[in-house]
Amino acid sequence: MRSNTMCFSPYDNPYCNQPIQNLQVNATGNAIDRRAGLFTAIRMELRKLKGSSFWWMAAGMALLTSAWSGAAFMKRAGGNPAFRTVLLADNEPYTFISLMASILAALLTSRLAVMETGGRMNLKWLSLGQSEVMRFLAKFVVAGLALAVCFIIPLVWIPMIAKAKGFSFTGNFTTLLVAPSLIALFAALAVTAVQLLISMVTNKQAVGLGIAVIAGLIGSGLIPMGKPQFGWLFPAGISSAANPFVSKAMANGYASVTMVGNPWIRVVASLIACAVWTVVSVLIIKAKESRR
Repeated sequence: MRSNTMCFSPYDNPYCNQPIQNLQVNATGNAIDRRAGLFTAIRMELRKLKGSSFWWMAAGMALLTSAWSGAAFMKRAGGNPAFRTVLLADNEPYTFISLMASILAALLTSRLAVMETGGRMNLKWLSLGQSEVMRFLAKFVVAGLALAVCFIIPLVWIPMIAKAKGFSFTGNFTTLLVAPSLIALFAALAVTAVQLLISMVTNKQAVGLGIAVIAGLIGSGLIPMGKPQFGWLFPAGISSAANPFVSKAMANGYASVTMVGNPWIRVVASLIACAVWTVVSVLIIKAKESRR
């Protein structure tokens, strides 16, 4: 009895053992799955990155953010007792996001773009039926989550260690752990979407890095300038605009850090901003693809 499946080598085509009615053959003779979606594209992206320097780069970034946060925490732990608060300790790794998120995103996405064009991998994925939009989304998920982890790690372990060391804290500790981490996630995804867009539409990766540096400097300066609301206008400013921490100068000259009354409103606002920038990036990629 004739089999109703087509099986190619997984090194040639990822759709091995797919039912024949779900497959079609493109102009290059490769079988493509008409139902292939984002999950398949992500799987192909991860397969391509297996053993690559991308993961070493991401691990180095995670080490950098944790090392910087740890150094600031140790300085605070051995300093003035007035500074020994969990909120003040957690605020420091959070402020690192607005400055470094866009820069680290530019480095990760440019690496993905270089790997895509190197060895004509982009043509290979096209021959397997993956559209440019689907490849963009796969790269967006991989790079965005890798970047978000770099910032979420210190946002979780810093307050936990601070509380264990007896730092003062009042409020809901679960909210302190979750709300800033979610904002960091959405801010990281937003900057990743825009930086990946820049990397895929320009052949000069230095352009994306230059834009990221400028955006990071502006985004990190919004709170000191007292204009955090302008952060909603660009991805690198989302973490500043949605900052769940409020810093106030006290009469004794020290700074007091508290959380806003309802940080979940800012979490939702950062999610909406992330969705907007992601959709805008996808539409530009789709328009670029349709002009071919």
